[in-house]
This record gives sequence, C-alpha cells and structure tokens, in this order.
Amino acid sequence: MKLFSKAVYRLVDPALIRAALAALIVATAAGVARPQQTSADARGPAATTISASTMSAAQVDEIVRAFTAKETRFRQALNTYAFKRDALVQTIGMGGQVTGEYHRVSLFTFDDQGTRFEKINFFPMPTLSEITITAQDLEDLGGVNPFALEASKLNAYTFKYVGKERIDELDLYVFDVGPKVAPDPKKIKERFFQGRIWVDTQDLQIVKAKGKGVPEDKKNKYATFETYREQIDGQYWFPTYTYADDELTFGSGQVVHVRELVKYSDFIQGHGKVTITEVGDAPAGSEKPEPPKLESKPKSSPRPQSQQPESSGPTEARPPTEGGMLNSKAIELPAPKYPAAAKKVHAAGQVQVQILVDETGKVISAEALFGPESLRQAAVDAAKLAKFKPTVVNGVAVKVSGILTYEFTAQ
Repeated sequence: MKLFSKAVYRLVDPALIRAALAALIVATAAGVARPQQTSADARGPAATTISASTMSAAQVDEIVRAFTAKETRFRQALNTYAFKRDALVQTIGMGGQVTGEYHRVSLFTFDDQGTRFEKINFFPMPTLSEITITAQDLEDLGGVNPFALEASKLNAYTFKYVGKERIDELDLYVFDVGPKVAPDPKKIKERFFQGRIWVDTQDLQIVKAKGKGVPEDKKNKYATFETYREQIDGQYWFPTYTYADDELTFGSGQVVHVRELVKYSDFIQGHGKVTITEVGDAPAGSEKPEPPKLESKPKSSPRPQSQQPESSGPTEARPPTEGGMLNSKAIELPAPKYPAAAKKVHAAGQVQVQILVDETGKVISAEALFGPESLRQAAVDAAKLAKFKPTVVNGVAVKVSGILTYEFTAQ
C-alpha cells in the first residue's frame, strides 16, 4: 500500500462507506477439509497449540520437496480454471468506522500459456483517502503469489521446522518460511513470502499460510494476511479465503489501519467458458468475516493511520485516482467500429479497456484487459477518443485510472 499525497487526503463518499461497512462486517469463509469431510466438518473446535516435535534435516528436506512439487502442480492446474475473485480493502478510523474502501469483483481466465485475463464485473470508484492500491497490493491480495513456494523457487527460501499442530481433524507440520537473502527493494522487483505455513502430514500439501510480502520500503507497506485453502475437484488445493487486519507504519511515522478480505469462488475448468452474473450494487453475502475455524480467530493488529504523507520532494509524481467503471462519467464516448476481420468469425461480446485520463480529461493510455481478441483493438481505438471532465480533488486536477466497457454485437 502506498500513501496518498496530502492533496488527495479526503475523497470519501458517505453512501459508499455505509455500503462498505455492510460489505465487510460479515463474510462466509470456506474451511479446509479433507475430501471426505464436509465444509461444516471443517469448522470444528479451534486448535491453538503447536506441540514440540523433532525432525532430521533429511526429513525436513524430503517434506519440503514434496509440498513444493505439489505447489508447482497446483499452479499449473489453476491455469486451466476460471474463477471469481471478490477483493475488498478498507481503511479504518480510530473509532473503528470505515473511512474508505476499494472493492473489485472480477472473473479470471487463463490461456494455455498461463496468460491471465481479468473481466471486471463490479468496480465502484474507490473512496480510499489515505493510501492508494498499487500493483504489488493486487498481487498480495492473493497472498503475494498464491503458489510462491513452488519447486522453482525452492532455493530462494529457508524452511525452519517448528513442530506439529492438530487443527480440527487435520494433523499438520508447521514451518517458518522466509527468503534466504533479505531482498533489497532498490535492487529487486521480485516479491517473496515471509511467514508461517501449515502442511498436511498425510498429503504433504499446504492448507494454510500466514505472513506477508517482502520487500517493503518507506512508502510501500504490506499487511500480514492469513490464507486458507480448499480442495477443488477432489485434487487441487486452491486458496479460497484471505483476510488481514493490520496496521501499516510508513517511513514518515504515519499509521494506517487496513482490513482486507479476498474470496475466491466459482472454480470451473475450461479457460473462461464460465459466465458470472454481473454484480449490480454490493455483492450479496459480503458481511463480517469469520475466518475458517481451523484455529482461533486471527489477532487484529490495527494498521497505521496516515495523517501526513512522507515527503520526497516537490517533483514526486502523484499516483492516479482510481475511478472504477468510467462509461457513465464520459462526456464523449464514441462507439467502436466493428472490425472487418471480426465479421469473418461473427465475433461478439464485451471488451474491457483500462484507461488513464490526464488532468485535462483526455485519455492518454488505453489497454484491453478482457474480451474477444478480434475486437480488442477497435475498443482501444474508441477508448482513446473518449473525453471526460477534469477530476479535481481539493482544488487540484488529478489523473484518473479506470475501466471502459464496450459491447459488440455479431455482424
């Protein structure tokens, strides 16, 4: 998470805050269970004690190699699934009230090369005023990389065996994990997981993780998250629930309290041959999170509240304001031209284009995120011609990032 500059310190829509409060206050989380268990079985008594247990270095190495090999297989399998992600980030005030939110509901699909495509179904204008969501934050919403500990990364990490823990009906090995060499944010862009993992003693696969993404720097801080997995199609353990309630302390001493809730659902194999109903207002079932009862509820550690952004000089670039879906905000929105090449295959469907609007209301960049390949360039060309009123925050014109959607009918 990155601090906003002081010029965009307050941008909160009270109606959205009320909706956000209802959205976070209760959420249903999927529990971790063996194939023969029901989801209800996985919500039994909480376990909190790690029992002392010794293991030779050779045994530790064997277990680590086993579960990292499965991590590789699970990541490859995920590339054949479409799924829905509901991601909610909120800042919390001193009295516990929601002061801003970022809410994005998307359908993800993958091609055979593992290229990811995102179809955004619900993305209201964010009301965060103390922080801005960065690309690293979006990656962390899945737990840094949901499969950061796959076999190819094995040599980059150290694994310390802690002991055994029994959670519900599962016997688990517990490991502390971190990068072998502390990554320098000035020299490396790759992100690593640092924290604790729980590995099923029977199947040797990760069923739970708690930790954060590293490296951090003075301006970019990341929450400690807790991620639970669930077995999909009787064989793959995919993350289905991530929750964080943490305080971030930035280099200037500012503190921001943040909550994050990410749910993954509707896993269907078939590269996007899945249809998810468009979300109207706030998605149903988004209420106060109750983490799966694998163990006691995670302890909250409120995040730092940002009052005065860290100054790094007058020339520092201000991050663009997230505008959500922008079709209704355009003052000029030319329709795209149906491509001649698309007529040959009678292509149809929705194309989503991410745009960046400058301080004058002009589109300065456009990139297709989702939609039929033969229709994407036409949508991008149309998006570049769109015009908007300048967005002004606290008397200062700001850049805006958001999504334009185009519907194409077969011709």
